[in-house]
Amino acid sequence: MIPARANNVLMQRRLWTERQWSRFVSGRRVNLNSDLLNNEIATSWQRSASRLDPKDEQLVIPRDEEYVSSRLWQDSILRLVAGQELDQLKQLAREGSLVAAVSDPQGYLIWTFASRHMRRRAESVNFVPGGHWGEHSAGTNAVGLSATLRRPTTVFSAEHFLPVVHDWVCYAAPIMHPQSGEMLGVLDISTTWNYHTPLGQAAVKELARSIAGRLPQVLPRAELEIHGLGQPRVVFRGQALHLSHRQLEILCLLVLNPQGLTLDAFHAALYGDQPVSASTLKAELSHMRRMLDGQVGSRPYRLMVSVWADFIEIWQSLNQNRTQDAVGIYRGSFLPFSTSPELEEWRHCIDAVMGRALHDCDDFSILMGKMCNGASGSELVRERLEALIVQQ
Repeated sequence: MIPARANNVLMQRRLWTERQWSRFVSGRRVNLNSDLLNNEIATSWQRSASRLDPKDEQLVIPRDEEYVSSRLWQDSILRLVAGQELDQLKQLAREGSLVAAVSDPQGYLIWTFASRHMRRRAESVNFVPGGHWGEHSAGTNAVGLSATLRRPTTVFSAEHFLPVVHDWVCYAAPIMHPQSGEMLGVLDISTTWNYHTPLGQAAVKELARSIAGRLPQVLPRAELEIHGLGQPRVVFRGQALHLSHRQLEILCLLVLNPQGLTLDAFHAALYGDQPVSASTLKAELSHMRRMLDGQVGSRPYRLMVSVWADFIEIWQSLNQNRTQDAVGIYRGSFLPFSTSPELEEWRHCIDAVMGRALHDCDDFSILMGKMCNGASGSELVRERLEALIVQQ
């Protein structure tokens, strides 16, 4: 039970904020007050007004199908490290009549948990997994504002740009990687305005800091990370996978065919005309499925985890005319000992294109680094270095 005096103070704040919001949407000047309505909120209103009409009764905060956000949550490093904090959040939500949420860096919700008090309210405004709560979609709100400002925020009642959440108070804090400073997402706890407490901001800030402290020093690029150029290396969920040459070929073919492969197409891509039975390939794929914790689908065969691969990244860099980036990624031929027809074709294409890129490279530091690391194509690198030295 909230003391009557505290409730009166909150009511006065709500009414004052409502008046300022009404002044803003009617085109009049708002009265800023560091204790009641600060400049960050007013500036966010201005950004929001350029995209959204708060008087539009048909306006709905967008929401994707749950399977989209569920896949993002399954692939998120935050899910892997935040188990203890999420358990605390669930307990806080139950006891404090809250809804808790985690978003990606753009304010897209990928996980929520609501108490009975907040569940229906959250569902009615799409404050659920798949909800788009960045400023551009939902206007001023704590998730979107923290994502924009990269710092903890509180948004009370009519400080929200859209009237559908004027009954809420929300506290949010970004989850920042301690070493790189990268923002990985936003943590939020919300309730109805009459339950507002300054402790809400302190709690969410501390939980976000605790989650950040559990992050690995070097962030994985994806749940499955594959280095196939030069010396092969595979990392799955932060742990090195020790694969045979054949298993590595199978994994790379799965990456190169995200739409999936039938058993016959997989056999042709991997073995070509070699007299290898389909049952042998099935056994290999079953073993790969076990190694990847069941994350290999069938009919067609496909990967079901997020993937980063250097041989894909290098091709994307070249397609986007980021030649220097591609040169930096290149560590040697793609699976140089593979006899898979499809992988051989990829290897020849990458080597040919990178040969030209190295020949045209004018970044002395990159070329020297490749020489020092004994990268493939060192003769070509040496020739290019000699040409640059002569030019100087």
